Amino acid sequence: MPRYCAVRVCRNRGGTASRQDSKRISFYPFPLQDKSRLQKWVSNMKREQWTPSRHQYLCSEHFTADCFDIRWGIRYLKNTAIPTIFPSSEDVCI
Repeated sequence: MPRYCAVRVCRNRGGTASRQDSKRISFYPFPLQDKSRLQKWVSNMKREQWTPSRHQYLCSEHFTADCFDIRWGIRYLKNTAIPTIFPSSEDVCI
């Protein structure tokens, strides 16, 4: 099943590379078991009245570099990561 970013104006989807710097985009599930962290993710997305499902993801473009650990060449999202990079409605994340 293809993965799509849940941010309204973001068009990133699984298997595509970022056009900004030709790096691969990775996708991360919402922290559904960590209610306080989940609320921060949804609030930062400006979607307070929305609840994500276990089939929805955010792409790596919405996290700062310090949100990741790199081990053995693989990028992992830290358990404390909060997404903070969101385009305005006029911008498009591609």
